[in-house]
Amino acid sequence: MAIIGITVAGVALVLILGAGAVYQYYYLPHETLATVNGVNIDKADYWMARKLTLINEVQQYSQYASFSTGQQATQYQQLAQQAQTQLGTVEQDPVDSGTLSQLVDGQLTLQRANKLGVTVTSAEVDQLLAQFFSPVPIASPTPTLGIDPTAEAWATATAQAQATAQALAATPAATPAATPPATPPPASTPVPSPSNATTVLGTPGAATPGATPSGTPAPSPTLSPAQAAATATATYQQFKTNVLNQAGMSLNDYRRLVAEPEVAQQKIDYKLQSEVPTRAEQIHAAHILVATQAAANAIENELKQGTNFAQVAKNQSIDKSTAVNGGDLGWFPRGVLPKDFEDAAFALQAGQVSQPVHTAYGWDIIKVYAKENNRPVDVNILNQLRSQAYTNWLNQQTASSTIVWHVAPPTPTPTPSTFQPPAGAPPTPTPTPSPTPRPATPGATPAVTPTP
Repeated sequence: MAIIGITVAGVALVLILGAGAVYQYYYLPHETLATVNGVNIDKADYWMARKLTLINEVQQYSQYASFSTGQQATQYQQLAQQAQTQLGTVEQDPVDSGTLSQLVDGQLTLQRANKLGVTVTSAEVDQLLAQFFSPVPIASPTPTLGIDPTAEAWATATAQAQATAQALAATPAATPAATPPATPPPASTPVPSPSNATTVLGTPGAATPGATPSGTPAPSPTLSPAQAAATATATYQQFKTNVLNQAGMSLNDYRRLVAEPEVAQQKIDYKLQSEVPTRAEQIHAAHILVATQAAANAIENELKQGTNFAQVAKNQSIDKSTAVNGGDLGWFPRGVLPKDFEDAAFALQAGQVSQPVHTAYGWDIIKVYAKENNRPVDVNILNQLRSQAYTNWLNQQTASSTIVWHVAPPTPTPTPSTFQPPAGAPPTPTPTPSPTPRPATPGATPAVTPTP
């Protein structure tokens, strides 16, 4: 009986240990965290991606600390240490929604790329990796997207006018001869910008081509092809040791989880940006924003009685960024303001005023001053539309996909609390300072200081 009991206990122990091993090394890594149109994202992939993100954070914060001093340097050092500590507890910590969202977005980008006629080849992934590890550029630069010549001329004229105004504002007033010149302030020492810090490819703040993943300065671009190849090989080995091994990733894992989605995103982004028109239907409009429908109705009645729209905007609009200009939003096409606002605005003809329109910011009353069907898009607005093209496309793909979150889904990005005018809206005027009165000349009529 004793022998039988010991045998049973031994078998039970083996079964328990075996079950624990199966759970730890098979079930947990294969546990599904999210499903994107039938494709599972499991914990094993998440663990690797999360470790890669934390390694990147350790490098970034350490470099920021080296560029900083005092309390700021201490804070960056603490953040680096925090990320380093989390690196050792990834498999026990709760799932980070930001990292999982990146994996979901990458999978969705790869799945839907072909709808835009975009494909990702193994050669393109190889080229991306080679560019990452090479100390000199090896790929032809992507062609620069053009802008409308008229819009370019407007931008140049605006820049020149601003430069002239700044130069005039910076010109000191004439100083009496008896006053000695002021001692110039000591020259400040430039501080290196953290934006040049090297980071891990495929994570927030992707590394600039030619920069080494270890954070060491990139070699001089005047290298022979053989020297460049040797440097790239050494850099890759350093990256493999310092990053991939620490993240538990093979090069194939890195290609699959990072490089392939990165190539797809770059190609899709460029294609979408190239399709943003440089000329479009546009309106020149202004608005009055208030918090309640009752206030909007009162303003509507006031305007119907002939009160000046711009004056009401200055006095009553809660959008302080445009109220000072009479609510003027400048010229803008579709796609830069909330859809409900744009639908109401573009339905108006020149000279018309809308009824109160409810948006996420409150209640708007809109006036259209002019309308053109084929106007050059302002350079700032064009850049804004291009920069948000990929995000808008990805949001559309997300809405039309079947995405199942087996853990808590990420928190949606909150709507900005204040109204964001178009990039080309008139700038807030800066009050002109009163000139310093000059010493009175005996017998002369005193000068009158103008009111700003």
